[in-house]
Parts: sequence; C-alpha cells; structure tokens
Amino acid sequence: MNIYYLILYLTPLLILYSYRSVHLVTEGMSPKPKWAVRIIYLLVTVVVYASTTYLAVNREKYEGNDFIRQYTIIGAITLSVTILSISVFQLLSDLVLGVRLASAGISSNSNPGEPISRWTFLSKVALGAGGVMLGSFLWGTTKGIYGWRILVNKCSFKNLPQAFDGTRIVQISDLHLGSFRENFGPLEEAVQLINDLNPDYIFFTGDLVNEKPEEAAPWVHVFKKLKAKNGKYAILGNHDYRWGKTNPELEAKNRIGVKTILEEMDFTPLLNEHRILEKNGERIGLVGVENWGYSPEGWFPTYGDYKKSVEGMEEVPFNILLSHDPTHWEHHIKGKEAVDLTLSGHTHGGQMGITIPGLFEFSVAKFLYKRYAGSYSEGHQHLYINRGMGFLIFPGRVGMPPEITLHEINKA
Repeated sequence: MNIYYLILYLTPLLILYSYRSVHLVTEGMSPKPKWAVRIIYLLVTVVVYASTTYLAVNREKYEGNDFIRQYTIIGAITLSVTILSISVFQLLSDLVLGVRLASAGISSNSNPGEPISRWTFLSKVALGAGGVMLGSFLWGTTKGIYGWRILVNKCSFKNLPQAFDGTRIVQISDLHLGSFRENFGPLEEAVQLINDLNPDYIFFTGDLVNEKPEEAAPWVHVFKKLKAKNGKYAILGNHDYRWGKTNPELEAKNRIGVKTILEEMDFTPLLNEHRILEKNGERIGLVGVENWGYSPEGWFPTYGDYKKSVEGMEEVPFNILLSHDPTHWEHHIKGKEAVDLTLSGHTHGGQMGITIPGLFEFSVAKFLYKRYAGSYSEGHQHLYINRGMGFLIFPGRVGMPPEITLHEINKA
C-alpha cells in the first residue's frame, strides 16, 4: 500500500487511541477542566487531520499558495508524529495493565491512598512524549530551520603534501534556494559565519535549487559575498538537473542554467572535471563529478563519470573528490579509485532526528542510506556527508540542524 494512504487511514485510529491517554490522565480532574481538555484535544486533532487531508487531496486547486502548502505538510507530519508518539507509550501502558489484570490477586482499581498506578503514570509519559514531539516540530519549523551548526572535521593523511598541512576547507551542500522564498536574512547570516571561518577553500557539493535555475537567480548577490583565500568550487546535485523523472533535454537546460548561476556567484563548477591545487610548489588534485545516484526507480540522474573527470590529470600524491550522492563513493570509489577524501551531501541527514553532539545521533535517513551523515572511513579512504543547509518538502529541521562543515586536513 502507498505510504500516503497508509497514513491517511491510520491517522484517525491513532487519534482515537491516543485520546485514551488524555482520558486517563484527566480522570481525576474536576468536570469542567476535564471535559475542556478532552474536547480541545479531539477538536484540534480532528480539525488538523480533516483540513490537511482535504488540502492534500485538492492540492492542485491551491497550487501556488505557499501558506497552504506549508500548513498541509507541517500539519500532517506534526500531527502524525505527535499522536504516534503518544500511542506507542499508551500501548506500553496498556500492556502493563493487561499483565496486571492477568495476574491473580491483583486488582485493576487503585484506592485513593495508593501511589500513582503504573498505567496512569505511563499515560502521563505518553502525553509528555507527544508534547515533546509537538514542541520539537514547532521549533524545527520556525527557529530550528535556520539554526546553523558549524561542525569541525579534523582528518590526517600520511600522503598529504606538507604545504597543505592545516588547510581549512568549508563545505556547504544542499542549499535548495527555492525553499527559502527569497528570505535573504538567515542565509546572509550563514554567509558571514562561513567567512568568519577564514577558509582556504569553499566547496559546494550540489543541489543549488529544487527544480529550476530561476530559483537561484535572486541569490547571486548573497553568495558572491562568500570569501575563500584560494578559490570556491562547486558541483551539481540531482535537483540541479530537475526534479524526479524528466528527460535529457530538460536536464541539459537545467544543467547549463545552474552552472551559469554558480559562475555568477564566483564558484568554479567542476562537471566531470578536475583542477590541480598548488601551494609552495606542491600539488593535490580536486575532482568534481556530475551527479551519480543509486536509484532503482531511475529518479536520480547518473551523469557522474570519475574516469572522464581525471582524463589527462597529472599524477599527484593526494586527491579530493566532490560527489553529491554518497552512494557514488560506495559503488564506484571505495577500494577502486585513488581518492583520499570524498565530500558529499544529498541526504540532508534526514532533516529529522535526535542529535546529541559528540555522543549520539539517530535519523530517519538511517533507514535509506548505509552512510547518511558525518565521517566514515574504509582503510585509507575517507568520506564525509554534509547534512545540508537547506530543506525540501518538509519545511523544517527537527533535531538535525542545517550544517556548515569546516574540514581541517593535516599531515599525519
């Protein structure tokens, strides 16, 4: 069954089941507050479900209305996740209750003087979990969406030329400028944060737009302000060729349009090309491939060609590869090509997750990608996946802040 219809049919059942937590927790209240809480809960959940369902079914009628589109997506996802969280804990509560009722000699009723029953406590936990989810999604769609996080990735290589020891590279990825609706302020702040890092190089690893080059045209003046001592380089992501299944003509038109805008932003596009970076007489290689994406359904364009990218390339002791989709590293680079460091994006880190910096991270992207965010190593080869600065479809960042990465590469 299509996931859309599964959510459509399952949500009313979850609303009713999650109401059980509200019913149990409010049981001890006086009549007026008790019924007020119960009615408000049912009214809000049913109205949000009915309105978002109606708008989703009739989305063509409201196409172009950005407020309705965002309300539909945020409302549907926030409601689903909130009531699912409540329902999971309430199910645990009911299982505890079931075990107690099945145990001989244990009553299901609590006397007034007894401590709080386990199942009532778990019902409160259920509502607490739902409240945390609701608060997280509201924060993620208002403040968290612009909560830029600078992550530092320090890595050492034995074969790095001494002249490049301590090189500072800022990586940005997945801007999806069409999603920002020309809200320049937050990204101007991000540009200043990047410049304050005083990078030697800035590498952009793809997805400048959602669908059309025109989305990026108003942003040229913002990203021209990015400063790197030794150059700004960029590649294309799957969205830079168009969205979803298209045709070669449209993809070629998009490719040219995005490339032109990147050049106007003072980036050097590397489209199956390479450059030799030189410092104090020593050299390293920078290779940039067009998008290569592993997708059985054929949704992602596969123009990336590493062999073509390095044609005529002189032999150098160290190579950096810019490749938008990390599955390219998995299928074509790891253990096969002389690439020391690969920088990718594409996954957005799932845009939703739980992050405790330096300790723990979980993301929905983990179910889709073997490697979805951060640093990975296989032998002497390293891959880093940037979580992206922009957003797509869901206009928010929940527990997965937009990322600016500072790579410090050193001589081991």
